[in-house]
Amino acid sequence: MSKESIKQVKTPSIGLYPEHGGNPKAIAKESGVNAERIIDFSASINPLGPPGCVPQLLLETPHLIKEYPDPHCSLILKRISETTEIPQDCIKVGNGSTEIIYLLPHLLQKDQEVAIFNPCFSEYENALAAFGVTTHSIAFTSPNNFQSNPSLNFSELDPIKQLGAVVIGHPASPTGKLYTDFLPELQKYCDKRNVILIVDEAFIDFSSTDNSAWSLLKRNSNLILIRSLTKFYSIPGLRLGYGVLHPDKLQRIAAYQYPWSVNGLAQAVGAEVLLDETFQEKTRSWVTRENDFMFQALSAISEVEVFSSDVNFFLFRVRDDNPSASHDLFQHLLSRFLLIRNCGNFKGLDDSFFRISLRERSENQKLVDAIAEFFLS
Repeated sequence: MSKESIKQVKTPSIGLYPEHGGNPKAIAKESGVNAERIIDFSASINPLGPPGCVPQLLLETPHLIKEYPDPHCSLILKRISETTEIPQDCIKVGNGSTEIIYLLPHLLQKDQEVAIFNPCFSEYENALAAFGVTTHSIAFTSPNNFQSNPSLNFSELDPIKQLGAVVIGHPASPTGKLYTDFLPELQKYCDKRNVILIVDEAFIDFSSTDNSAWSLLKRNSNLILIRSLTKFYSIPGLRLGYGVLHPDKLQRIAAYQYPWSVNGLAQAVGAEVLLDETFQEKTRSWVTRENDFMFQALSAISEVEVFSSDVNFFLFRVRDDNPSASHDLFQHLLSRFLLIRNCGNFKGLDDSFFRISLRERSENQKLVDAIAEFFLS
């Protein structure tokens, strides 16, 4: 693409960066590029999916459109329990993990406050704000590679006298960090203060379910896990997720869930994809391979700092102190129809940070080449 055509691409203003990834049409409209040509690295969706059973299943289930969905999500609930070995009475299925997130404030008592380990998925703060809940940000910082520091982290939690819950991503978004060693210590801290610990495991399947905090739930009724099926199985349009929590807490939030919130197609597809072990193994093998490739390739570009990740996306930072450098990089990539996720709206980050999801090798290579080209020009 010539320099002339690059100049014609308009960089979206800060306010027009999407609040979440996966909105290429809006960016294309604002920037004047062809949406059909955009390769979307902004949403962390499995490019290997959906599993092969999904297209056929959609052809075989048109009757579900004319029927009310099962309000109890019986089949998908049974299938989640069978494949995770989590008891059914500890599982609440929702219209995406976001629905469960917006039910969580009902577990808090009046005037209780919530601490969020940031950077973190923004819908936790949005959900709590909608209920008037005060939140406190506990920062994992880039100079420390977003690692935990128990003595420091707990000292930041101590002054919050009305602490009712703590939220942490595992793996965290947008950093891709696992906190396997930190979680047992955090669980003990929360247990001592009788505080709910909410662990977002929306991306845990891209790593290994062995890394899940599920084992801690057996010892602590105050632990809640949030999981998603839409990202790993590449079915975000169907909206399907679930929470894992003590039956008493499950009943409390169930009273506030809208009837029939999980549609019939989502339930049918979700129940089927959970059985596809071949797809699961293929995806985890692909993540390991492409994760290694992308980390090495990005690390070779001295102008960016890339942070190690345990899942299917990476966070990197533009080292240039020039405030326009990040916008220029975004524009340069968009001119080549490559869309990445600016992370300036995550607490603890600024516009110099970007998240990129893994895609097929040829597309990953194209992105790396375009980033390198920008800094060479």
